[in-house]
Amino acid sequence: MIKRPEKGHKIRKAVHRHDRFSRAWLQERMFSWLFSRLVYPMIWEDPEADMRALRIGSDDHVIAIASGGCNVLSYLPANPAQITALDLNPAHVALNKLKIAGITHLPDHKTFYRFFGTANDRANILAYRRYLRPHLDEATRAFWEKRTLQGRGRRRISLFARNFYRHGLLGYSIGAAHAAARLFGVKPKKLLEASTLSEQRMIYETVIAPVFDARLIRWLFSMPATMYGLGIPPAQYEALADGGSMAGVVKERVERLACDFPISENYFAW
Repeated sequence: MIKRPEKGHKIRKAVHRHDRFSRAWLQERMFSWLFSRLVYPMIWEDPEADMRALRIGSDDHVIAIASGGCNVLSYLPANPAQITALDLNPAHVALNKLKIAGITHLPDHKTFYRFFGTANDRANILAYRRYLRPHLDEATRAFWEKRTLQGRGRRRISLFARNFYRHGLLGYSIGAAHAAARLFGVKPKKLLEASTLSEQRMIYETVIAPVFDARLIRWLFSMPATMYGLGIPPAQYEALADGGSMAGVVKERVERLACDFPISENYFAW
């Protein structure tokens, strides 16, 4: 079961906390406007850790945030009695429903992986029309077939022919991060060449860490809007920074990602 909110209303109610026209109010308005669109084409959380902690059984009813659908669908092998996925963002609900239709109606694993794995093939649009469209509810079908740019652009479903995972607010933010790295002459992919934890540490300290000390990067992270692409609203930004530097917080998280686990096993880092 996947629940769809009234568009925009629930997001505003959850995020808006400050007086009208204050700086904080404007930041909240910007976040809720951005978050009403597709944010997470995928979600970087670990469902295996969830399943170990929750010990999901066949009598359990699991309730979870829908997000990109990665987690809630990964709970299915535990065979719970029911999963209810809900989300403030209608775009995420539409994505989850598309994935469920794909699991149910695409003809084989190869077609499913091409659609949701590589997500970069024009054949996916034909598969959508033939196998998925007839099984979607009206609201979900309308979401994926709506044209961007006030009706003058391409249909949203065309994202699956143009590398879906490079889109959405998260995809754009990752692209911006790589562009910033290139600006400083840094190639994060170099980390994948490491064969030991000590090599990972060396690459992090010599290649990646110095970027976070650059004045431009520290300035960018001083603005809450920089973190909107990760789905972090202004209130959560303040809690994470805790009066300190957000650049320092992100640097610490990246260090853990880059150095604390063997890169050969760390698909989050990939």
